[in-house]
Amino acid sequence: MSEEKTTPKIEPTFDEDGNACYQLFTTPKEKNILQRCVVYPDRVIPVIFIPGVMGSNLRNNDKQARNIWRLDSKKELVLYWFGENAKTRRKKLDPKKTTVDDGGKIDDKKEPFLLKTRRERGWGTVGYESYGTFLDWLQNTLNDFENGHSNERTNLLKTALELEVGDTSVSKEEVDLTFRYLFPVFAMGYNWLQSNAVSAVALNKYIDEKIQFYRLKGRQCEKVILITHSMGGLVARHYTQILGGENKVLGVIHGVMPALGAAATYRRMKAGTENGAGNVKGWGVAKVLGSDAETMTAVLSQAPGPLQLLPGREYGLGWLKIIDDKTIYALPNECPYSEIYLKQDQWWGLCEDQFINPGKSFSQADRDRDWRTFEKILQREVMPFIEDLSGKFHHNTWSFYSADESYKSYGDVSWQASTPQIEAWLNRNRQRDGLTGRAVNKTEMSDKRNVASSLSGSGWAKGIHQTYKLLPAEEAGDGTVPVRSGRINEHSLQARFQVSVEHEPAFQNLLAQQFTLRALVKIVQKIQ
Repeated sequence: MSEEKTTPKIEPTFDEDGNACYQLFTTPKEKNILQRCVVYPDRVIPVIFIPGVMGSNLRNNDKQARNIWRLDSKKELVLYWFGENAKTRRKKLDPKKTTVDDGGKIDDKKEPFLLKTRRERGWGTVGYESYGTFLDWLQNTLNDFENGHSNERTNLLKTALELEVGDTSVSKEEVDLTFRYLFPVFAMGYNWLQSNAVSAVALNKYIDEKIQFYRLKGRQCEKVILITHSMGGLVARHYTQILGGENKVLGVIHGVMPALGAAATYRRMKAGTENGAGNVKGWGVAKVLGSDAETMTAVLSQAPGPLQLLPGREYGLGWLKIIDDKTIYALPNECPYSEIYLKQDQWWGLCEDQFINPGKSFSQADRDRDWRTFEKILQREVMPFIEDLSGKFHHNTWSFYSADESYKSYGDVSWQASTPQIEAWLNRNRQRDGLTGRAVNKTEMSDKRNVASSLSGSGWAKGIHQTYKLLPAEEAGDGTVPVRSGRINEHSLQARFQVSVEHEPAFQNLLAQQFTLRALVKIVQKIQ
């Protein structure tokens, strides 16, 4: 009686040229053993993940190369940055003295058929706390050639997502096509302090290097797929639409991208990271990221990247409101740059010169010098970047965003006046003008400003003291990006999915992951 046939799998090893090598063994014929060599596809589509602002690990670019912003864990970040003063933050987080740190934590795994390790594919350059589980899930899903009808790609046939725009339903033929390709997942960390235009140039080089690498290993590789989080979407868009990289990219998947900008950027420069009343977790986050105007302005005033998240002209008019009883001033009327961001002498202007270079600039001459440097960054790097990108998207763009009322976001930013009752009554027939008012105390750096507002008409008082307070965020969103900016115009998209997520951990959401996988399958169908 013959023995039952066995079929052991023989996994290949790969030489330095990328050639598959199989170690077979001899067996007696009567053993009835059939050796099965595992053959992986020779066509490769690199998938490149681009993180959001503060999502890349950074180190000093000097000989010591000390890591200064590493997101291996929240505990590590808290221990390093909790309560750090503005002067130290400005010194450490200088875009000219920092570079990407590739030594971050990763979930390693042997994947020799991809020809590069996960660290070589850049996983250590991005924050593990935010992206580690997503990258691992995505790569494992795209590596799954063995589970047949039970793998995640095949399971897409059994479920559906309800979209606002487009369609991510997939057929068996569309899913099957993806098994004819290898999808090595890369992560491109970048110096988020520098201009996103500079990071887009780095992306251009990064993509060329990956395509060339696989070609030299004898693989067919022509284009990549980009997946972006938040500000990483701006890097990708600048690369594809401004630097001419569109033809090297099969498609782009954006997650919670502030397509028109984020008014929260203004709020943070005026009062620090929002923490929410009574929110202990939010308070801790604010203490790490910057809890007041001084700690935020000291860094952001020298950092083009985060400033490029400011609302541009396309965001709309009148989103900054100065409210005094029934009188409401709404800015901008035409241009946010000249009317808000470059107003040095107004208490409600974006950047307060006394906070730019704390501990070093004491005289007004010093502050004017600091202001001129900030002004050049706004005029030469921020405004052109934002406006050149307006309305421009890759022709094969897919996007998800949040419109959850639980995650209030700054769509408008409002300063609400409080006036002492007796003074308000004594001057009840005179118009107050908080818009042209003067800051009484230039050390104020939280969500309140004491202002000496002028009074119209005649009377014994020339002005009146008022306290202006920032109102809480009111627009639905993800806690950072409001609906108006996250919901990209449908004419620019293949599909748009609304999912309830917070901004930073957006890609940890299962529905967001499912949309990403479905979008990737659909993008692959565009291969010529």
